[in-house]
Amino acid sequence: MNDMKEKTIIVTGGHQGPAIAVIEEIRKKYPSWHIVWIGRKYSFEGSRVVSPEYELVRSMDIPFESLTTGRLDRSMSAQSFFSFLKIPLGIMQSVRMLRDRQPDCIVSFGGYIAVPVCLAAYLLHIPVITHEQTHALGLANSMIARIARKICVTYPETLSVVPGGKGVLTGLPIRSRIFSPPVRPSFAVPNDPLPILYVTGGSTGAKTLNEKMYAVIPRFIKDMILIHQTGDSSFSEAKILKESLGDHAGRYIIAPFFDVSDIAWIYVHADVVVGRSGANTVAEVSAFRKKAVFIPLPWSGGNEQMVNARHYQKTGNGILLKQADATKASLTDAVYTLLARRKHESQGDIPRSDGAANMVKEIDSLLSPV
Repeated sequence: MNDMKEKTIIVTGGHQGPAIAVIEEIRKKYPSWHIVWIGRKYSFEGSRVVSPEYELVRSMDIPFESLTTGRLDRSMSAQSFFSFLKIPLGIMQSVRMLRDRQPDCIVSFGGYIAVPVCLAAYLLHIPVITHEQTHALGLANSMIARIARKICVTYPETLSVVPGGKGVLTGLPIRSRIFSPPVRPSFAVPNDPLPILYVTGGSTGAKTLNEKMYAVIPRFIKDMILIHQTGDSSFSEAKILKESLGDHAGRYIIAPFFDVSDIAWIYVHADVVVGRSGANTVAEVSAFRKKAVFIPLPWSGGNEQMVNARHYQKTGNGILLKQADATKASLTDAVYTLLARRKHESQGDIPRSDGAANMVKEIDSLLSPV
C-alpha cells in the first residue's frame, strides 16, 4: 500500500450526492490522494445519452471508469433475469479496473453498480467501506455489508440491522457548498413579496411528478413564485407551459438542472418544497428545516422513499402524498396547508452537516496502519 500521503481511492455507487460530498472532503483534507470513479457512462442500458453522473464527475476532473453490469431486483421478471446475468461481466470488468488502478480502498454508496466492484475488491483483498443512505439496508448494501470492513449509516436505528458490529453512525454526507448560498442566484427572480415554491424530482427530474404538477402550476403562480427543476426529459414541456402563462410567466422559473450554488439559494428562500423523497432530498430538506410535500417513488427499492417521507411527516413539517393520490385538488390543498403553518423558529439559520467529515474519518481509520 501507499503511505498516508498518497492514496488511491475508488468511489462507486448509485447515490452520487453523498459520494460527491465525501470526495470534496477528501480533496480538502488530502489533496494528494488520487480519486477514481467507477459508474455508468450512459443513463440507461442500451442508451447513448450520457448520464448526469458522468458529466458531473468529469466536470470535477475525476477519472471515470465506465462499467457494464446487471441490475439487482427483489422481484424476478424475464427482463431482470437477463440483466442479472450481466453481473459476472461486471465483476470481471471490475477486477481488471482494480488491478490497473491498484486502489487502497473502495468507498461505496450502494446501488447495483457498486456490487460487482465490491465483490472484485473482496477477491483482490482490497478493503471496502460502504454508506447506507436510508433507514434500512438496501438490497445492494445488504450484499456489500457481508464483505465490507465498515458500514456507515445515516440513522441510528439502522445500526441494529448491520451485521457483525461493523456499523458506524456518520449521518448523511451533504455537499458543503449547499450551506454557502450566494447573495443572488444565477437566474432572475421577480421582485414580488410572494412565497417561493420549489419543485424538484432530484438532479435527473421526475417525469410523472412533473406531469402532475403541470395541472396546478397555473393556479399556484397567482399567489407564489415557482422554481421548477424539471430534468432533461420534461424541460420542453415546462417551456411550453411557461409560454402559456402570459403576464405570470416570469413567476415560473424552470431549468433542467440547477447547480449546487443555485440549490443553496433556493433552499434558504423556499417556503415549501415539493418532490420525491429520496434520501438526499429528504436530508437536505431536513437540514434546512423546510416544509415539504413528498410524493414517494412507488417502486423505490425496499419502499425506502415511503419510509423516508413517513419519518419526515412525523416532524410536522411534511405532508406525504402517494403518487396515485396526488391529484390537482390534493396537491393544492397540501401546498396551501403547509404555507399556512407557522415557520420553524430557526428556519432562517444556515445549517451545517458533518456527515462527509465523519465518513472521511472512517476512511482514515481503515487506511491507517495498525
